[in-house]
Amino acid sequence: MTTINTLTEATRFFNEQFPEGTSYNSTYSNVVAIRTGSANQGVDLRFQRLGNQLQFLTSLYDKSTTTSVKNNAKTAILATLKAMESLKNSSGQSLLSTNANLGGSPAGGIVLAGLVMARKGVYYSLGTADQSRVASATISMANQIATWIDSSSNPNYAALDLAVNSWRNQKYGNFALNGPILHAGGLALYSDLITSHTSASQYPKYNALYKFGTYVFDKCATLDATGTKASIAIGGANTPPKYGRKFFPSSGYNSYVGMGLAWLAHGIVYTGSLSTIPGSRLISDSRKIGNFYKGVFDAQPNKKAYELSEPADFTGKKLTESTIQAVVALGYSRTEIDDMLATHTASTTGYLYAQAWNGDQTFLVALDKAVRTAGETVFVGTESTNGSSVIVAYSRTGEAAAHRAMAGFAGMLQRGISTVTDGK
Repeated sequence: MTTINTLTEATRFFNEQFPEGTSYNSTYSNVVAIRTGSANQGVDLRFQRLGNQLQFLTSLYDKSTTTSVKNNAKTAILATLKAMESLKNSSGQSLLSTNANLGGSPAGGIVLAGLVMARKGVYYSLGTADQSRVASATISMANQIATWIDSSSNPNYAALDLAVNSWRNQKYGNFALNGPILHAGGLALYSDLITSHTSASQYPKYNALYKFGTYVFDKCATLDATGTKASIAIGGANTPPKYGRKFFPSSGYNSYVGMGLAWLAHGIVYTGSLSTIPGSRLISDSRKIGNFYKGVFDAQPNKKAYELSEPADFTGKKLTESTIQAVVALGYSRTEIDDMLATHTASTTGYLYAQAWNGDQTFLVALDKAVRTAGETVFVGTESTNGSSVIVAYSRTGEAAAHRAMAGFAGMLQRGISTVTDGK
């Protein structure tokens, strides 16, 4: 195994994926399409992706020691912010100023986290007008999420007191957790890094943030016998078209829950810095998700983390015929289950790079090897033999992969994880 400097690889990623970079390659990048809307994505997904971009760009700016990289990253940050400001909901309202569809998608918390990072870093090198843009957007998103948490129209928060169901030893909630945890996580970063409160308990939403964080594992996590591995089922209501999905964990979903928990820890224990990981049980909970997937990697020759797996025995194998029949027995049609399988059984191992925010470098080393073994990479030229990083090679496999890589790089840069690997 060869290790490579994280900042070096993050810079390479920036230069290739962003038009402001020095070796921009439109073959692999969808950054411009997401900014302009030509990627045919809905506004909520574009909002989410722009949040990923802002987190990565501000982290690269903060940690880079090269003036040209910092200048190029700053230009990209302002372009990303401009794209965010142009997004509007179906009523024509700016997503940054009102009604960001909180709870309906994880975008709000992801955007707020990116804005908090920008407010703490690049903000101080911006002109007065651009500082005002960043500051007002940050406050607006924080206020939206704080209001949403207390809203009687918020079914997710109200559902925290509802019973959680269990099926074949796998718990599943009455709603999807990833959006609420990321919203609460973004607000927790804001409370730690932006507000003037000297301790977490002084923040008015402290109790709500604590309830969100502890609920995940106290009510919804399925743990193994040792209590060190945990998965979270997708959960949610019986909404079409893929009803049965709610019973199962997915790598993309679980990695965002893990990332949200790592952010949320900042609302429980203040650190004043993203480089300091809070001494909170939420960090341990997040790492248990990584431990589950390490077991998944070890259980299969190709080390894939399947989008749908049968979690009851923690084998990480594909959905089996017996499990399919068990789902059908609950009243779902075989056609619905087949449709679900056709969409969600593809390997998405690299989505787990978002787990970098909990600081578990041992997991990231195992993940690099799993992603490489699973073949989720595009190496260019001699990269596969000269020690190129797996995360950069993974980022070239698609738009979603690139933005999960951004989440991973942001977490590694902010948490001080200094090296990535070639996965060998």
